[in-house]
Amino acid sequence: MKALILVVAMAALPAAQANGPAAGSWTAELAGKTFVRLELKTTNGAVAGGISIGDIELDKQGAVKKAGESPHALTPIFDAAMRGPILTFARKDGKDTDRFELRVLDDGSADLTFVLDDASRKELAASGIAGFKPIHLVKHGSQ
Repeated sequence: MKALILVVAMAALPAAQANGPAAGSWTAELAGKTFVRLELKTTNGAVAGGISIGDIELDKQGAVKKAGESPHALTPIFDAAMRGPILTFARKDGKDTDRFELRVLDDGSADLTFVLDDASRKELAASGIAGFKPIHLVKHGSQ
């Protein structure tokens, strides 16, 4: 009986992780402006939602130094998958596809990282920018 309970608990773990800390409304602000909005929800264990990112400018270390207000409309995300404590997902930006990782932290906040391809890394380096530091997000509720 104990083995059956353990098997059932282990089978439910991936769905619990997807329903748990990642679901909800997330934002990042700079100088009083919300420049990132991320809305995540889960249905039957699948993560869905949308993201909105304002125009941003990075300093030489890769941190956001200037940011415009995020657009009102969210861009749908796709390829969402929980991999341990990290949610990976993508969005279309014109003809490009942007890829992200969301790492929920112990304090309930999260870090959003742009997953850069080689061409993007080279472009940043050519501009004298070391990389792209994670953007800190604050959660405002769960869905």
